[in-house]
Amino acid sequence: MKTIKTVVLLFFIILSQNLMAQCWTQIATGSYHILALKSDGTLWSWGLNDKGQLGDGTTVNKNVPTQIGTDTDWTIIDAEDSNSMALKTNGTLWMWGNNESGQLGNGSFGTGNFSNTPIQISSDTDWVKISTGGLRTFALKTNGTLWGWGENLYGHLGTGNVTPHYTPFQIGNATDWTDISTSGNHTLALKTNNTLWGWGLNKEGALAIGIPDVGPIITMPTQTGNNTSDWLKICAGNCCSSKMIKTDGSIWAMGGIGSYGNVGNGGITGVNTPTRIGIDNDWSTVSTGNHTCAIKNNGTLWSWGFNFQGQLGDGSNTNRTVPTQAGPTNTWLTVKTGLNHTVALSSNHTIYAWGWNNYGQLGDGTFEDKNTPYQIGNSCPLSTSEFNLNEALHVLS
Repeated sequence: MKTIKTVVLLFFIILSQNLMAQCWTQIATGSYHILALKSDGTLWSWGLNDKGQLGDGTTVNKNVPTQIGTDTDWTIIDAEDSNSMALKTNGTLWMWGNNESGQLGNGSFGTGNFSNTPIQISSDTDWVKISTGGLRTFALKTNGTLWGWGENLYGHLGTGNVTPHYTPFQIGNATDWTDISTSGNHTLALKTNNTLWGWGLNKEGALAIGIPDVGPIITMPTQTGNNTSDWLKICAGNCCSSKMIKTDGSIWAMGGIGSYGNVGNGGITGVNTPTRIGIDNDWSTVSTGNHTCAIKNNGTLWSWGFNFQGQLGDGSNTNRTVPTQAGPTNTWLTVKTGLNHTVALSSNHTIYAWGWNNYGQLGDGTFEDKNTPYQIGNSCPLSTSEFNLNEALHVLS
């Protein structure tokens, strides 16, 4: 009997480990590819892979989740355009994908330059926040300093000039940065006092600094957001979209893609000042690009903006100018917008994707577009009540 109990116990322990390995914890999306982390620390990707952005050692597109290497110590991920980056539990920084502008930070650059496997950037072990904007990259260290590298044609790096850097370069001397979000043309950042800062191009008013599309070019971190000290979360998206959440839970917009309704205020023009979206004070997270998706405190998912490929997830292909509830009645944890697709993580740690699927970025094994959230793989078993390890062990005792 003791032998049988031992065998059964080992079976349940192995089963529980396998179940946990199937749970997703983080998601990130580039223009046409997706990254995701599992609870066992493994890293996965799928979608377009022409610049090696999937990191699996090939340039072959994948339409199902594919594991990147065998490491189990990945902890934070980000992606944009044809680039991917991640942090490990030891604080090291890794990047892969397109490197034509030196955005990988390994000192090289040039047409056709890319890496299809993760490469370590510098030997530092104190990185804590990361954000890639396609042609340039930013990261924060544990001491609150801000670093950037890559293309700097219009002062995008925030160094006060237009000199590119091909390895991590400290931006200013401030040590109170807490968050960073960058896109194709502009960057937003937060400080410990909840002030909002921006630099780069004020295209369509995305920075709310100066005159949109005219000037000035903002080459250094400059305070924006009405100079108030109540900003909590930020997202810089695509060419010219900025979304922010304040400490009171209200959601705000700066910038354009207005013709698609992406500002979210009911209009079809961009805004050059921080503009509140609706009157609700229960927003918890937001992601933006040509379209915007946001989650409320009650776990409901809302979307607005461009919707020709069904990326809003509301069952239609109609643009929306105000937040419109999307998807089933799932409780959502986080959401990320790609160029014309969306990926989200539900409260049971299952991944859903929808929108454009031309390169297999929805991860469902097809190349068919979806205009409602579509589950990738099986539900996370740990979210069900069908198996309870504690009860099983109790039976064995």
